[in-house]
Amino acid sequence: MNTKKIENQLNDLYKELEDVVSMSGEEVCRRYNADDKGEIVAGLQAEIEDLEEKLHGYDECEDDGMDYINLQISQGLPVTHW
Repeated sequence: MNTKKIENQLNDLYKELEDVVSMSGEEVCRRYNADDKGEIVAGLQAEIEDLEEKLHGYDECEDDGMDYINLQISQGLPVTHW
């Protein structure tokens, strides 16, 4: 899954959560076939948290231990710095 898909799903979930919060408990239970509005809200919030963690995982850059400067020098390439 790429970041664009995750962002689109997050936007959809935020809108759905906003809709659910604005509905009455009876409307939510009827629409989602649930016993409690709170469990639907909690479920949506959990999905949002999971997707946000995935999205932040794409942003993090891990050090893979490679010495890129010496690799570039050994191959006769110009050295670039980030």
